[in-house]
Amino acid sequence: MRRAKLRGVLATATGVVAATLAAGLIAPVNAAAAPVVSAKFLSTTNLPFDWIPAPARFGGISGIDGDGRGNYSVITDDTGANGPTRYYDVSVPLNRDGMSVGAPALVGGGVVLGPNNIPMLPGSGYEFEAIRHYGDSLIVASDGPEPFIRMVSAPGLHQRDLALPAAYVPKKGSGLRGHLGLESLAVSEGGLISTITENSLAQDGPRPTLAAGTSSRLLQLRGNGSVSGEFVYRTDPLAPGSSGRAFKGVSEVLAVNKTDFLVLERGYDPARNSYDIKIFWTTTNGADRVTGKAALTGNEKAMPKHLVYNLSSLTNLRPGNVEGLAWGPRLSNNRRALLAVSDNGFNSPAAPNKLHVMAVQFPG
Repeated sequence: MRRAKLRGVLATATGVVAATLAAGLIAPVNAAAAPVVSAKFLSTTNLPFDWIPAPARFGGISGIDGDGRGNYSVITDDTGANGPTRYYDVSVPLNRDGMSVGAPALVGGGVVLGPNNIPMLPGSGYEFEAIRHYGDSLIVASDGPEPFIRMVSAPGLHQRDLALPAAYVPKKGSGLRGHLGLESLAVSEGGLISTITENSLAQDGPRPTLAAGTSSRLLQLRGNGSVSGEFVYRTDPLAPGSSGRAFKGVSEVLAVNKTDFLVLERGYDPARNSYDIKIFWTTTNGADRVTGKAALTGNEKAMPKHLVYNLSSLTNLRPGNVEGLAWGPRLSNNRRALLAVSDNGFNSPAAPNKLHVMAVQFPG
């Protein structure tokens, strides 16, 4: 879509946990053998904040996914203050070594519409956090007070919403926690749609602490919305020295194959204005199925995981509030480019949206 057409589209829509662990009541993360997956940092690019004309603004990028041809769909978590419920298509030219061979460019986009293709009103409870290609369609996830997973066609026409299991529906004392729920999406081989809750469901246990992580759930849905499976994914604890205001959880999940994933754990401490950003490999192999469980007992065997890359180690770079992951092109030496995007909270130019590129090395 040309920039002029994009403008037109945009214009048309306005301490208990520690004791429990010691008692052995929470099963440890499964220590099954893991493939040796590693990553190397390559580069960072700032995405221009003035790509689109006022009053809409480019920013708040919380999800990203590639189309396999060098273009990437990125979605904003804007709730209406800076424009409609939109996504953009951005080209990111990379060579066989994963290095940039040209500046990113805005090449298209669209507006995500609600049921009956009615524009979503500002402040109506949506907050889009993830986007994935699904054949010729797109899947998006909203983490607002009424979370949902939606399938749309380009440029955002509503197709259907995928129903969440009853255990996930927010209610008093159960379900997804407000703004700690649907932050991630993955599409595996065969069209399986996965999301990992940012924190545990309210009935499944506490949020992360300095002593222990939180028991998030991996939910897998078929394209028709039926449930394929559920597993437990346990996050790391809060970063050492975190204040009582700190939080942490799963911000993104990216499919490697039918069973394996990369998971982005994102923590933030407002008292120190510091981020804790790590990428892990994980798998459903060896983990207990918890499909249909109304609540976890704490004895379930969680998905095994190991650290792939610590973006927080790039202290001079200040990677920012990294929220999205996407596969880039296949590289030389059995590697693949991995793109990570940060959400600037519409605080440009002081805090630009950053696009980080890494090379992931697979075994073999």
